[in-house]
Amino acid sequence: MKYLLYSFLFIIIGCKSNETKTTKKDSVTDNRIFISKEQWKKNTMKLISLEKKDFPSTIKVVGKIDVPPANKVVVTAKMGGFIKNIPLLVGDNVTKGQRLVTIENQEFIAMQQQYIETKQQVAFLKSEFERQKALFDEKITSEKNYLKAKIDFDVAQTTLVSLQKQLQIINIPTNTLNSSSITSIIGVYAPISGNITKIKAVTGSHISPSDEILEIINNSHLHLELSVFEKDALKLKIGQEITFTIPELSSKKYKAQIHLIGKSINENRTVDVHAHIENEEQQQFLAGMFIGATIQTNTKKANCLPETAVSEVDGENFALQLNEKTNEGYFFKKEKVTLGNTFEHFVEIKDSVPNKEKQFLEKGVFNLLAE
Repeated sequence: MKYLLYSFLFIIIGCKSNETKTTKKDSVTDNRIFISKEQWKKNTMKLISLEKKDFPSTIKVVGKIDVPPANKVVVTAKMGGFIKNIPLLVGDNVTKGQRLVTIENQEFIAMQQQYIETKQQVAFLKSEFERQKALFDEKITSEKNYLKAKIDFDVAQTTLVSLQKQLQIINIPTNTLNSSSITSIIGVYAPISGNITKIKAVTGSHISPSDEILEIINNSHLHLELSVFEKDALKLKIGQEITFTIPELSSKKYKAQIHLIGKSINENRTVDVHAHIENEEQQQFLAGMFIGATIQTNTKKANCLPETAVSEVDGENFALQLNEKTNEGYFFKKEKVTLGNTFEHFVEIKDSVPNKEKQFLEKGVFNLLAE
């Protein structure tokens, strides 16, 4: 009886042991990613292989959209005074020669008065000089009287010209100036056509010649001003293509071309690069917009995959390589890849040798790896 009991226990223990082994064998996990044929068809998935494409070597830079110096003007007063009127708002369009601001100052009256008096004095001294010259030519008067009349006339004439220039600078016309047209108010006029971008003064405030009243920018010609680090300066050439975006607005890409390259290194160890924007007249850019840009320096052949075929997981990049195809669907395994440059929605694969037998999933990689 005891023998039968031991035999029974041995059989049970043996069965459990075999059951455990079987369970361990079946529990080995398959790390592959499976896509059924139904999912494949529903999501219009596709297999692709590595291919060779021309990839540009690029330099990443930052900069801004700007206008030529001649298209940006800070308006100041040639003489100080009180702002009488500013009939403008930021954004207003102005034309060259348009009156922007009026300024009032009692000194303007004194300048005009002095001009009129000097002009009358010059007329008198001219007559006296001509009289003394005639007398001197006839040996009737002394050379001393003649020379004094000449010097007095020349000094008065020089003073008149000086006053005339001063009045012209503050936009007071002298050809029609007389005692009845003297004014304490002058106008400040637009030196260029464009749009008002800043207004620094207000009606009633006092300004000096160094104070900025307003700023005008003419956006008829915009360009890129880029800063390129010293280590990349020797890679630059006039005519190189640039792709840039305005991060604050959208990811849309625009084209430009290098037009000028600075000939010296700035204090921050960068070189200034001036570029012209492609189809500039069709864009709605504003001066001062910050941009991110990529300068294409040269091209090389490189193995690549579409950007949609690669995804980042925990700081590493992976593609899904086809491992097995069955009647039920497709099995993929993760393949770690090292990425290079990106160009026209393709990404350079640095560590792979082209193999036509290797096939990868074209899209949907991010969602599959994230699951």
